[in-house]
Amino acid sequence: MTNSTQNSAQNLVQNPNQILEKNLHARFTFYGKNSLKWKRKCTLLLPEIAKYRIWEKKGFFSIYEYAAKLAGMSHASVEAALWAMKKVEDKPELRRVIEEKGIEIIRPIANIATQETAKFWAEKAMEMSRNTLAAYAKEYKKSERSAPCAGSGICHKNSDLFSDLNLQIKPEIAEKLQKLKGQGSWDDLMEKFINLYEQKLEENKPQLQENAKEYIPAKIKNYVLAKTNNTCAFPDCMKPYEILHHTERFALTHEHDPDSLIPLCKAHERMAHAGLIENENQSPENWRIKTTADKTTEKWQKVDKWVTQCYTGKSAENCA
Repeated sequence: MTNSTQNSAQNLVQNPNQILEKNLHARFTFYGKNSLKWKRKCTLLLPEIAKYRIWEKKGFFSIYEYAAKLAGMSHASVEAALWAMKKVEDKPELRRVIEEKGIEIIRPIANIATQETAKFWAEKAMEMSRNTLAAYAKEYKKSERSAPCAGSGICHKNSDLFSDLNLQIKPEIAEKLQKLKGQGSWDDLMEKFINLYEQKLEENKPQLQENAKEYIPAKIKNYVLAKTNNTCAFPDCMKPYEILHHTERFALTHEHDPDSLIPLCKAHERMAHAGLIENENQSPENWRIKTTADKTTEKWQKVDKWVTQCYTGKSAENCA
């Protein structure tokens, strides 16, 4: 028997099992999606159930017992639902988001959304994952707090570097640093260290790679990651990097440029492709979030739209 004949015979044996497994998975997924849909509808009813004490009239000890026995809802999920529904009772746009995507998606924005901004936050919640929305809401709140000092460019900066950063260092190193600082300031000393570090990096900066494939060469990757010590480059974000982001979209340039490759955590990378980062073509310390998507070139928008669809689809590992 030839190899091709043997393979065909094996496929005939395997196919029935493969078909069965595919069918089982499809059915389970379908039922799961529908169970989530109906549970979300139960969530929307909970405030009224609580208001009219329906649970009590039907002989249940509490609304938690009522929800657990009739809808399989945990105590924590009932608490979360009642809290969130109270927050959005005057915001129909966010109620529709809950019905579509569930209660968890609006938790990051429940305390900052107003009647005036409900439509804005509803749009963001429908476009983003919960983690990305949480990161965006955090940056939004920070931008609101820092708005009064935007003109001066000086906000919540502590002149005492060590108390500000809460550094924990060995006594012998602290003594050496104190000697190096002398009569100067910690800012001056740290600036010297940073300048020396950046100068050393610049001396070993690899060349831009043109007509490149998606794989980023190790030299370029190592250079880029050394700038932030493998952390996200977005201001004040200390999460580990997850993605090397091309601020000049790779799909358009087919280049790996050490100066425009930025390490980002997943949430901030998603925000970049949603067009919500201001000054993206500048150094990350100049980045700020925006409330409306960037309206740049048509090609740029198409690339970001494709990447966003890619991440929400089945082949996120192939996204640029």
